[in-house]
Amino acid sequence: MFYVRTSILPDSPCVVLRGTPSEASSQSLTGRVLFRLGHSLKVKRITVAFQTTGSSKQQLQSRTANSQVQIEQVLFDASSLSNGYAVWKSNCYGSDSSRYEFPFTFVIAGHMHESVNTSFGNVCYELKVNIQTCGFGINTWSESLRLPVFRIPKEGTPHALRLTDPLRMQADWLGAVELQVLRDTASVADNSKMRTLVVIRPLQKGLQLTDVGLRLSETVCHKTATDRFGDPQSYHKVISERLKTIGDSITGLSSLPLSQEHSLTLSLPIPKAFSGVQYTMDTPRISIVHELVLTATVIDRDHTPHYLRISSHVRIVPKLALEDTFTELPPYYSASFDRLLLGSSEEQLDQPPSFSSLPPPSYGFAASACNISLA
Repeated sequence: MFYVRTSILPDSPCVVLRGTPSEASSQSLTGRVLFRLGHSLKVKRITVAFQTTGSSKQQLQSRTANSQVQIEQVLFDASSLSNGYAVWKSNCYGSDSSRYEFPFTFVIAGHMHESVNTSFGNVCYELKVNIQTCGFGINTWSESLRLPVFRIPKEGTPHALRLTDPLRMQADWLGAVELQVLRDTASVADNSKMRTLVVIRPLQKGLQLTDVGLRLSETVCHKTATDRFGDPQSYHKVISERLKTIGDSITGLSSLPLSQEHSLTLSLPIPKAFSGVQYTMDTPRISIVHELVLTATVIDRDHTPHYLRISSHVRIVPKLALEDTFTELPPYYSASFDRLLLGSSEEQLDQPPSFSSLPPPSYGFAASACNISLA
């Protein structure tokens, strides 16, 4: 049977650079290339390359640095042979197809730009194998495999320590309602669920709660490209959102009286990196920031709706950056009487808000970077 099957088998599914471009050391990328033949083949040369992929228009261009990367390694070369090629036979191992295997090793520089895919362009990498043959018909065979490049903080650096910082947003509206968002960390991995505890605490009587929502947005800024006003070009999009309508199951009303503290756990799905979301980053060419927004609709005594909003930045990082990390819950007083519902099960995510007659916790600190607005 006439076929040439090429398998690119890297030892790691990605390249991980640890630290900023100025402090990250080079990393080795190893693996092997496997060929399976269904017929005899005259092979002249085989190469494997680690390179950027896509056209120059698709790639993220820089005025100061070239985004093109290509590192090539020769796996097989028959130019020293008398006839200029080697014959690979399909039955050399006593089976219908032959297997030829070649190892490879690349050294990836620590200052290389991490993978990204935005509307301004992208930086994507691949391993590409080319096999040159001689004879009739097709004389060049190629196979490629996408290989992302991640950058995670170097262990022990301030950036790495910030990944374990808890998320705590707290603000009150006109001394009437206090909003809190609590999470064990402000960093979340892609292709996961972001579970967040929301606390609504009334400070006055006569208010009603209609709905509570969470929204995760992404803002991409291209620093080397400007608009007609000279500002860096940017775009904003919503990555994930969820709106929870609050109702009283006993009275059948579409709103819930804010007579005491209410808490509920909301979960936002985080899509895969490079397709639905990008990693949080800040490079000389591009910056990507993510913002978590809590919204709530409160009705006052005059039946006038008020739309509250509180927000804070979060970080989308590779799952590898969050491995083996542990963060203690924020300290609070009267711990023997209260619990933080950060470990809610899947069944609890869609349950109506719960409340208790126990005294609310008194937190020792609140978030330093949060915003609240009234529409």
